[in-house]
Amino acid sequence: MGEPVLLKGAPVAKRIREAAAAEAVELKGKGRQPHLSVILDPSAPDARMYADSQRKACEAAGVKFSEHSYPAAHDALIDLIDRLNVDRGITGLFLHTPAPAGIRLEEARARMDPERDVEGIHPANLGALVLGVPVAVPCTAEAAVEMMRESGVPYAGARAVIVGRSPTVGRAVALLLLAEKKSATVTVCHSATVDIASETLKADFLIVAMGKPGFVRGAMVREGAVVIDVGTNMVRQADGTEKLTGDVAFAEVAPKARAITPVPGGVGPVTTACLVRNVVRCARRGA
Repeated sequence: MGEPVLLKGAPVAKRIREAAAAEAVELKGKGRQPHLSVILDPSAPDARMYADSQRKACEAAGVKFSEHSYPAAHDALIDLIDRLNVDRGITGLFLHTPAPAGIRLEEARARMDPERDVEGIHPANLGALVLGVPVAVPCTAEAAVEMMRESGVPYAGARAVIVGRSPTVGRAVALLLLAEKKSATVTVCHSATVDIASETLKADFLIVAMGKPGFVRGAMVREGAVVIDVGTNMVRQADGTEKLTGDVAFAEVAPKARAITPVPGGVGPVTTACLVRNVVRCARRGA
């Protein structure tokens, strides 16, 4: 193979944000400004960093942003969600992880108004995705599919192998692909799969969301595959610093790939842009 196409997320994210911004202006003119409200533990560094990136992306698209800290008690969180659910000025809700001890996160997510669920993780929205009629789609899964499209390689009828089966990433990517009229042939691998390499070597598109740094090695990838790395792992280096790495051993895999996403700078920026787009979509549905 020659040099692979490096699928950078920045231009894709820019297109999504610009389209969302134009729609936000239209909605604001009709008295329905998109507004994302998030709940987080401000002492959690990852949540703080992600919330800051959400704020920046929202403000760039003309979307209002507000945040709340997790209450100490679960019942108080439910009360907060109930208040936000009926606040006409809020069009999107997002619960950050990690949540403090004592918070039952799945119960809290199910309490959210599904019409304001910008993550696509409410049971009603996941159910719609299973039925092939997605409404609000998990942002990371949607971003992964956007990057597949960005490769320019048709995936209708192609073999897509997904490594990882989490409901909001691996499983959701599979369902998104299957929901299309001319869909890919989808295989989902996971930690209990026997001989994962025998499956990944068949992939025209390999989407990796295992949560294990460098899990997919060069010997596991077919020549000419499109590789979408969804992994975000902080790995401590020999000098004591931490480095963000993906689930794919990039240096080994890139020479075999037709196209590949880097980490950082690949799926991540597109995920945040998809979140902003979902906020705007929620606002339009509620207009």
